[in-house]
Amino acid sequence: MRNSRRDPQGILVVDKEVGITSHDVVQRVRRIFRMRQVGHSGTLDPIASGVLVVLVGSATRVAQYLQENDKEYHLTLLLGIETDTQDVTGRTVSRIDPSHVTRAALETAVNRYRGGFLQTPPSYSAIKHNGQPLYKLARRGVAVTVDPRKVTVYQVKISGWEPPRASLEVVCSKGTYMRTLCHDIGKDLGVGGCMESLVRVRSGNFTLEDAVKLDSLPGDAAAPRSLLQSPASGLPFARYELEDDMLAQILMGRTVLWAGREKDGMISVVSGRRLMALGEITGKNEKTVLIPKRILEPIERTSQIKR
Repeated sequence: MRNSRRDPQGILVVDKEVGITSHDVVQRVRRIFRMRQVGHSGTLDPIASGVLVVLVGSATRVAQYLQENDKEYHLTLLLGIETDTQDVTGRTVSRIDPSHVTRAALETAVNRYRGGFLQTPPSYSAIKHNGQPLYKLARRGVAVTVDPRKVTVYQVKISGWEPPRASLEVVCSKGTYMRTLCHDIGKDLGVGGCMESLVRVRSGNFTLEDAVKLDSLPGDAAAPRSLLQSPASGLPFARYELEDDMLAQILMGRTVLWAGREKDGMISVVSGRRLMALGEITGKNEKTVLIPKRILEPIERTSQIKR
């Protein structure tokens, strides 16, 4: 069995370039670290660049929690063109002269998308229908009805206006499609629209300033390991280091009595920079207990933890 202290665990924040897929990035990181257990916490389309949060080792086990983080994007809306993919990579389905659209009209349309609203995901997306990604079905000409989903745009502003293009800055909840936002704004203006470019500048706590270019990574795991951030750094939970006996109980999936300052909610159980488990503090039979919710490190490895 490999020593868990030697197995990389952490988050590598990558500045993905335009033209490659998120899976391409994952494959490259797998080769560098010579391990299969690598994933990410939110897809970026090939047309997009910016922050891709790559999870290495047992950090992949908290992907669903990192996916909940809000996102920030800078994007370009191109008015007058509507495509089947809702971005400029797709097939043009309509063209309408947008020269009459004013900034005031654009502001009115954009303002409709502040706060919570229902958004219908695009046909060309990774959402699955009966086990098949929608984009694969769309490529085969299979029409699928997609139910709208509740999304939230916390902030949106027009940072540039050079007709027929508008630069937008958006802070939003997970699952909000910028392509669809561009499409819907263009539709509201009566001229159509699509996304011309997209940069994710932040995902949760991670920004472009934290990110590394994929091409800057060496071909072996030694140097990139120092670039890994603790998985706990991306989670909105208090961090606790537990005594060995309590830690062992948690890593065996057992509920333990809790006497820490937190009285409810989720916590990160850490050992140094390693995230060992996620637990939930709650009341049970008039006692406060810690219930393990996600175990990252198997119990047989706890003897290797250095205090």
